[in-house]
Amino acid sequence: MVPAVAAAVAFLFLLNAGGPIDHVLGFFHLPQPLWFFNAQWSKPGLVVIGLWGIGSTMIIFLAALLDVPAHLYEAADIEGANEWQKFRRITLPMISPVIFFTAVIGVIYGFQYFTEAYVVGASVGSAAGGSSSALGSPQGSTLFYTIWLYQQGFEAFHLGYASAMAWMLFVVVMACTLILIKSSNRWVFYQGGFR
Repeated sequence: MVPAVAAAVAFLFLLNAGGPIDHVLGFFHLPQPLWFFNAQWSKPGLVVIGLWGIGSTMIIFLAALLDVPAHLYEAADIEGANEWQKFRRITLPMISPVIFFTAVIGVIYGFQYFTEAYVVGASVGSAAGGSSSALGSPQGSTLFYTIWLYQQGFEAFHLGYASAMAWMLFVVVMACTLILIKSSNRWVFYQGGFR
């Protein structure tokens, strides 16, 4: 449960050229990429930072798995179901509301991805000799829509343009969320039956 800025700064240190991760990779004679200084490796580095925060989602999935009634598994054992059948016919349907919840939250968060890319872009931009406002460094590879929106609104002071961008982001996120909600009728199971 580390704040996003602290995690991003910690991973900047860990994935820095000559940092601890590079020493481990060098020990095993593996390539040592310039994680956030190379446009090709900046997005995989951001994925590594994003995977660090998956723990809270795993706690939600663990709670859902513990909430699956044991008598359903016992009945499946009596009927002779194998492990795959129990997973497919009992576990997945019973945790489908949690899968739906995490999918909706993940889509919304994915469109609003900002903090980690901002910290990485600002740090790399200032370390490479540019100003700290050289967001999107290196070579625009960490320039996400929300960072572009931030630049337009708070650096270039194009507030009307930034507001229009924010409304477009809202419309796209709302459309994707509505598509998920509409499709949930076919695959989300609630204990009283399918919704």
